[in-house]
Amino acid sequence: MEAPVFHQPFARHRALGYGLVACGAALLPWLCLLASGLLPTKLSAVWVGLDLLEAGALIGTGLLTARRDPRGVLAAAATAPLLLTDAWFDVMTARHGGELALALGTAVTAELPLAVCCALMAVRGFRKRR
Repeated sequence: MEAPVFHQPFARHRALGYGLVACGAALLPWLCLLASGLLPTKLSAVWVGLDLLEAGALIGTGLLTARRDPRGVLAAAATAPLLLTDAWFDVMTARHGGELALALGTAVTAELPLAVCCALMAVRGFRKRR
């Protein structure tokens, strides 16, 4: 079975956009778990807030990208640093052992690739607009 080939630019934008929406929506169950008291510290509100911003940014960027709205470039430019910030704080605040391994794994497999994707979208979008 071959991977789908997107011949039209609209189809590529739509697929990328809905992929970002799916990534943002995937954070919502995690947010519910965090908000229900997974972390018994004062920092739980900070984590919920940061992850809520991240989910909203991914969903907003995805919807704007799927619609080929030029504001998607700005949304992508704002989403990339949010993802980098979340990865940084996840790794820096993780305890040694399994918690650190999980934070590093999540950063390397999810947050950093998404940040690079959003940064590339922003850079390419700004170049096209000149």
